Amino acid sequence: MNATLLLVQPGLALPGSLAAYLLGPKMVKAEVVIKDGKTTYDYRIDQGRIRAVSSTSVTVYERTGEVVTIPVSPGARVTLGGKTVLLTALKKGMRVQTVRNGSAPADTVQAFRR
Repeated sequence: MNATLLLVQPGLALPGSLAAYLLGPKMVKAEVVIKDGKTTYDYRIDQGRIRAVSSTSVTVYERTGEVVTIPVSPGARVTLGGKTVLLTALKKGMRVQTVRNGSAPADTVQAFRR
């Protein structure tokens, strides 16, 4: 597929790691649906800059200009630069990525210093 895209239009060729490209820092939001046996998972991924943080949610400014408030599960794994922290340790302006299953609160919050 990459070879075909490269021949058609050089600017459309996919990078070496498709996952890194699609889910990297340029991603705004994504929805990935996985079927494992009889169970379907609907992962929703949001990314942007933190506008506000509370003990139960994070408000994110996305690159589309949209501001979304994402509820965060009490048992969520929250990291800052790869180290586990409390949700309230995150600050306005940090880049953040959240992962949730459907409309459930986020169970993963990854933040990165500016």
